Amino acid sequence: MKLAELLTLPSGRRAMPRSIYIHIPFCSSKCGYCDFHSLPLGSISSALRSAYIDRILSRLAECVEAYEAPFETLYIGGGTPTALEDNLFERLLRGVDELAGRGVLEWTLEANPESLSPRKAGIAAASGVTRLSLGIQSMDDGELKVLGRKARSEDNKRAIKLALASGLAVSADLISSIPAEAAPGGGAGPGKRRALAESLAFLLDEGVGHISLYDLVVEKGTPLSGRLVRGELLPTDADEAYEERKEAERRLVERGYARYEVSNFAPPGAQSLHNSVYWCMRSYLGIGSGAVSTLVSEGPVFDPADLATASLRMEEGRDLGAWLAEPDACLSISRLSRKDSAFETIMMGLRTASGLDTERFAARFGGDPESILARTLGIWKGEFGTRSGGRLAVNDAGLDLLNPILVDALIDVEAFFGENDGT
Repeated sequence: MKLAELLTLPSGRRAMPRSIYIHIPFCSSKCGYCDFHSLPLGSISSALRSAYIDRILSRLAECVEAYEAPFETLYIGGGTPTALEDNLFERLLRGVDELAGRGVLEWTLEANPESLSPRKAGIAAASGVTRLSLGIQSMDDGELKVLGRKARSEDNKRAIKLALASGLAVSADLISSIPAEAAPGGGAGPGKRRALAESLAFLLDEGVGHISLYDLVVEKGTPLSGRLVRGELLPTDADEAYEERKEAERRLVERGYARYEVSNFAPPGAQSLHNSVYWCMRSYLGIGSGAVSTLVSEGPVFDPADLATASLRMEEGRDLGAWLAEPDACLSISRLSRKDSAFETIMMGLRTASGLDTERFAARFGGDPESILARTLGIWKGEFGTRSGGRLAVNDAGLDLLNPILVDALIDVEAFFGENDGT
């Protein structure tokens, strides 16, 4: 079945998407820690990149024509959209604006420092982009080298100043718990120091309005993983990394930034609207090789066997050649079970400071989340905040301990749904 056709099925109680994610799987180079679907520019011809942009726009046009509904948020990520040649970059942004950009509340564009130019910043602003998300990661050259980043601190500084001068809202990513280079005789090399505080101070002093602070996750099979296994890098001490991060969080709070999600900080009114769609488990549309779409059933009637009313997860294939030839032939469609949907909703809701909407959860899944999670709430009572206003949320300590909390929550969800899952 075609992706566009799914948007025209009788929806029952399923909510149609108001948000679009577009995936550009090209980067100037592959970072040492990256496990995302991205391809170095040198491995893809200019003609193939041009064909990809054409296919993105034609696929978007099919979905917009079938759906005929306004969108509230757009997000173009990757990969690195700004790694595209200027003409392809402009064709993409102008095309997206014409097809789906009218009246959107927020349009985010991901950018890496080495590929953000004055020309691209101008194209973004003129096309309707409202927000730039910069992959800074660190302002320390040693850490950037360890991460396998192409940019260095001077590139980061230039890009930040350029982004802020563009008039667009600016978000920047930082990574904590970055390992150190090992000295030849063992132990940390002479350049070993924690740079997170200095990196954060620079971004705040420059006036970056949104900060994403991620703990480094070392995925198997990445170059960074291999260097750790070979002893070329030394992992950060867990206690040291925790204190480093908490000090950064304290600095953010002092400067008026609230921790509104596990890894995201912003002053009031500057939160990411698009990412909040994911965290609230709302429907969204994903377009591009490797992109994911989710159409959410709001219940209470919930039949995973019924394609017209079930919550659906659609994944577009990562084989670039096959996707270019026929995207719908690469589309895999899964019907989400009540149990899986319920746990995803709990997991994503508890990632946020505002927490889980208990009334919406009960309407969708036929059970009060506080009753379902009674055992978990008892175990982690010190990590849950005051429950009021139809919300169930963890406090700051709970955000730090979210993974073990979710392990217990999954046990409770599985016990509640049992054999009556509906799959």
